[in-house]
Amino acid sequence: MKTDRPLPGCIDGHVDLVYEMMRHHAGVPFPRLATAPVTLEKLKSADIRIIASACYCPDQFNGAETALPHALSLISYSMQQFSGLAHINSAQDLEACFLDSSRPGYILTLENSDSLLEFDLDEVKEKGIRIVGLTHAGKNRLGDGNSVNNPEGLTASGRQLVRKLHSKGFALDVAHLSDPGFRQLTGIFNGRLLSSHTGFRFFYDIPRNLSRDQLSCIIERGGIVGVTINPEMLSGDGRAGIEEVFRHIDWVAQNHGPDHVAIGSDFCGFDQPNRDLPDISTLPLIQALLEKRGYPAESIRRIMGLNWYRLYSDLFREASAPRPKPGISNEV
Repeated sequence: MKTDRPLPGCIDGHVDLVYEMMRHHAGVPFPRLATAPVTLEKLKSADIRIIASACYCPDQFNGAETALPHALSLISYSMQQFSGLAHINSAQDLEACFLDSSRPGYILTLENSDSLLEFDLDEVKEKGIRIVGLTHAGKNRLGDGNSVNNPEGLTASGRQLVRKLHSKGFALDVAHLSDPGFRQLTGIFNGRLLSSHTGFRFFYDIPRNLSRDQLSCIIERGGIVGVTINPEMLSGDGRAGIEEVFRHIDWVAQNHGPDHVAIGSDFCGFDQPNRDLPDISTLPLIQALLEKRGYPAESIRRIMGLNWYRLYSDLFREASAPRPKPGISNEV
């Protein structure tokens, strides 16, 4: 059951729409999707103005011969099949979609950046990509993801790429980075950090979720944490509903304020549905629960969309500006 008062300007900071379409709806343009967790009709019914669509590169494609062609194929597929959505490639595009409900927009992100050892970073920016995650779950040429046993962190190539990403004004998504990689990253990267789709080890202690120290570091950098809908990350039994989502959001907001927590659903990236939030049309139920629990309207507005809007607005404006050399510091 949906709330009748969706909040204008909602943004979902992480969906795996390309992955869903290529796996289950190959060749079907986005407006014709009917059964996926994310469809055009569902976005409009919930007044979701913007989605961040991840170009997820599975670890099986890592390597000099396969990583770049696969990443390019994901970007090309998105641009060809996402008819009905506006491609956001500037601060002006972002504002237009955020303020106008008639045509939702999408921002591309890169999940697993093994391809960036061959991919020209200026070309990446031309595609509208401003946020990249260095790894997925496994090991690549940049470092170890957070499903690697006994991870070692970033490689020499990874550290070199991080410095280049800093100089180009990219933000780094640590959602799948191992703990050693996170620690090394904070020593050589002074730019914006975020975790696009996550839970917290305070509730469910797995490497995939953020620790208290990692959360604090992201917030110190002016970053965002997008709380996932994925039950696998919210509870130990693999089942979760809206109450589990709320407690992760509420824990961040109560301890750090409402300016750094948002929604990063991970819809289309998991198979076991959330029992209360089966698809993107139900995101306004989170708004309704926040209202019921006494959150002020402005705080809800930030959590449901404005925080992502502010971050992306900054990134689009900053990406073309020259950056100072990164140093061994945890300060912006």
